[in-house]
Amino acid sequence: MPLRMAGLGGLLALVGIWIGILGETSGSPGLPASPPPPRARPEDEQRCMACHTLPDLLRPLPSGEIWPLWVDERAYEGSIHRQKGYTCFDCHPEITDFPHPERAFQSVREARVQMVSVCRDCHEEEAQEYEQGLHAQALREGRLEAAVCTDCHGAHETRSFDGQRARIAEACRGCHSEIYDVYRNSVHGAALLREGNPDVPACTDCHDYHRNAGPTREGFHLFSPQLCAKCHTDEQLMARYGIRTGVFNTYVADFHGTTVTIFEKIAPDQPVNKPVCVDCHGVHSILPPTDENSTVMKANLINTCRRCHPEADLNFPDAWLSHYEPDPQRTPVVFAVQWFYNILIPATVGGMLLFVGTDAWRRWGPRRRP
Repeated sequence: MPLRMAGLGGLLALVGIWIGILGETSGSPGLPASPPPPRARPEDEQRCMACHTLPDLLRPLPSGEIWPLWVDERAYEGSIHRQKGYTCFDCHPEITDFPHPERAFQSVREARVQMVSVCRDCHEEEAQEYEQGLHAQALREGRLEAAVCTDCHGAHETRSFDGQRARIAEACRGCHSEIYDVYRNSVHGAALLREGNPDVPACTDCHDYHRNAGPTREGFHLFSPQLCAKCHTDEQLMARYGIRTGVFNTYVADFHGTTVTIFEKIAPDQPVNKPVCVDCHGVHSILPPTDENSTVMKANLINTCRRCHPEADLNFPDAWLSHYEPDPQRTPVVFAVQWFYNILIPATVGGMLLFVGTDAWRRWGPRRRP
């Protein structure tokens, strides 16, 4: 039976009982500038939109908030669900009659959190990954502000992030605005958000998508050099920007990196007591070493070293080769010493083995008869 409303009185009556549809339609980044024109709708969906496109369709909640139950038709038409032919009833299968089933939400946030359970019906794999992430952990601890599906992908304006890496950072900005502002001014963020460079890492390259992790996750800090290595050991990628790929190997070869790799192998559940990449270069605030504000710029390096070595003097950073391997042009003395030991150590060990072997042969080898 078609739904009819008789002026404002009918609308208020409907608001009093209509609580089953999630109507969050605030503007969100990435909506198409010119959405496709509305398509023909099934009769049942026409009945939904007859009411849910009315801007006055609002519901007061016990928290004192006003919950908007109207759907922005422009946003809905541009959504990936609509483009694939899904209808209202694919996400709201329990809404089959009017009046709708009573659902006692205390706040708008509680409503959003509860209603995303329907996403699992189609996106089971993503839902399983989400359960392993920090957002889901926070939600289980009772923190309703933790991000759920619709916080990142939208509700009726559902969007995909395929090939649109800048929109990933914009989505994270909704909850992590302070971090976003720092990232935006970093070498990575400036390239992605200002230049549209797809080669630099967005949030999910380091924190993952649905199985998101962060510094509170056990082992995240210890294994973070592996995240940096994904890009900085890629010869083809680094060649585009004239960046050397030896940075990871030189880090692993020095005292700091060697200790970290030992921790990775024998004590992955323990906090490492040596610096990893982000301890020197920064986390979201990474800048080129030529930038005057960079933590690894020559003039600033002593302050970075003193975080762990408070007694370090001004010459202390000179002991660091800045991720360069010793060579006769840049560091001739270190290069010569390294080659000296490359020859001395094998010669010494080889000579000792030869001495022990000949002595053993003299003592226990076959003897000539007189």
